[in-house]
Amino acid sequence: MVSFLKQLVKEVINTLLLIIGVTALLFLLFNLMAGSFPGKGQGTGEYLALLKRLFTFRFGISVVSGRDINSIVFPAFKNTLILTVGSIFLSILISVPIGIFSAYRGFKSYSWPLSIFSYIMSSIPVFYLGYFVLYVVSRYTGSLPIYYPYGSERGNPLIAYILPILVLGFGNDSISEIVRLITNELGRVMATDYVIAAKARGESMLRSSVNEGIIIPLISIIFSKIPFIISGAVIVEHVFNWPGMGRLAFQSTLDRDLPVLIVIAFLTALLVRAGMLLKESILYYFNPREK
Repeated sequence: MVSFLKQLVKEVINTLLLIIGVTALLFLLFNLMAGSFPGKGQGTGEYLALLKRLFTFRFGISVVSGRDINSIVFPAFKNTLILTVGSIFLSILISVPIGIFSAYRGFKSYSWPLSIFSYIMSSIPVFYLGYFVLYVVSRYTGSLPIYYPYGSERGNPLIAYILPILVLGFGNDSISEIVRLITNELGRVMATDYVIAAKARGESMLRSSVNEGIIIPLISIIFSKIPFIISGAVIVEHVFNWPGMGRLAFQSTLDRDLPVLIVIAFLTALLVRAGMLLKESILYYFNPREK
């Protein structure tokens, strides 16, 4: 328990340092940009006031649109969260059975095609896969399967949600890594003495090795891939017109809307670090470590 608390405190401190570092860099770069625009030339006092607004979640007003930033950012954050979580779930749903099957059967004639398939899908760039899916679906359905604003009476809302998740789930390169890790770890655990002894007693090898061979490596790699999945989500959002934080960040950069950009960086850092904290908590639950 002591080691877990130490790790928890360390993660919280790292999160605070990350937020301060990223926001300070954005603030500095913004003030070094050429040209004259709203918000440029503000000093340290304004940055400290901005940090206060961030940590109280009262983000203030956009200097470009004049709208409340909370009403702009949180809907986009929700949409990015849906896209990210959905793609992670899809990656797990595809890769875990392949990894388990490969660990049991080895690299044989009826298991290697699945492994090869996972590596091929993970090697396709997500933007190429997205445009390919757009082309195929639009060609055979006669409509462009992208997200349209509510009330526009255009497009299919179900397809607009499913296709981006499918593209990011297949194209975020997590599938091949999960398959490889689970195949190796599960194969190693099933070869240990206590699992072999459990099999001799008539118990299930999979049940005896599920924690160390599947859950722990799966948790470790999934939460470590969150930053890469979010970066892939930015591309998918542009391809499918998805109203997430990636598109919002791009538009805010063009508009030179510093408050919105810093809030997006703040929420993204919180999402990534929250994933790390959740990973440590789950790993401690399944594998308590005392030091």
